[in-house]
Amino acid sequence: MMLTTTTTTMTARPTATHARHATAARAAAVRPTTARPAMISGRVSTRDVSMRAEKFNSDDVLKTIADKWEETENKSTVITYVAGATAAVWLSSTLVGAINAVPLLPKIMELVGLGYSTWFVYRYVLFKDSRKELVEQVDALVSRVSGEE
Repeated sequence: MMLTTTTTTMTARPTATHARHATAARAAAVRPTTARPAMISGRVSTRDVSMRAEKFNSDDVLKTIADKWEETENKSTVITYVAGATAAVWLSSTLVGAINAVPLLPKIMELVGLGYSTWFVYRYVLFKDSRKELVEQVDALVSRVSGEE
């Protein structure tokens, strides 16, 4: 009795996932990561950033917030303001999303913003007298908001 076996080879085509992994592996092989010098053309070094990050203590921040919360007399007012601010951020995000969905409207809004920014620079920033006027107006607004006036 003789048994014959046949073997078939299947050639599998590479999938898109395999291609992405292969491309990423090639890119990593071509561009090795290197350490950057401490200072390149006026940039802050990573050493300085980590030193500043070590000075930040989240426990102190949480303690300060807890102390301020305990000192607050009208907690319901603060909660109302926080809820209102959250609702305003959500509503503005929804509004911006709706505006972006309308064709041509985002580009028109960009042009309006560019035009207003150009006018603002011409009116308040370009000339020395108008800069002084702007500083006076900002100082007056700050004093009104802070209650110093």
